[in-house]
Amino acid sequence: MRVFAFLLIALLSADAAVAQTPLERAEKDELAFIDDDHPDLVIAMRKVRATLSDFLALARSPRRSTSAFTVKVAVREDGKAEYFWITDFAGKAGRFSGRIDNIPRIVKRVRQDEIITFAENDIVDWMYMDRGRMKGNFTGCALLKQEPKADADAFKKRFGLQCDF
Repeated sequence: MRVFAFLLIALLSADAAVAQTPLERAEKDELAFIDDDHPDLVIAMRKVRATLSDFLALARSPRRSTSAFTVKVAVREDGKAEYFWITDFAGKAGRFSGRIDNIPRIVKRVRQDEIITFAENDIVDWMYMDRGRMKGNFTGCALLKQEPKADADAFKKRFGLQCDF
């Protein structure tokens, strides 16, 4: 069984020994792990696919109230994958490029702030801010469901994140 490894910008880590709450772990940009067939992740990935075209259209022509558009993609190396939030992305005809916004910890062939290219099909999540509220971040919602309710609620309140599954 494969395991998704996600770096955190507004996500959380499974390693409670390093930091106690999702907020603390997000601030430290720690890794989080979840089985790729976990039911909550499966639901999250369906939501990403169902909403991706609308997100990309908004990113191309953002409203004044929106900012911080980012997508999450996998970088693969030697049978391993590490997922990164990509900022400053732009694309055309299903191909994109953007800047890695996390510190690599599993794969070594890329570095933070490096520009990478990827296909639309490589996008596994998206998010942006609208009037201080986080939109998208479906994989983060899946991970938050594994956290104590009070900690998950505090995280959602801090970022204005609504998780509807």
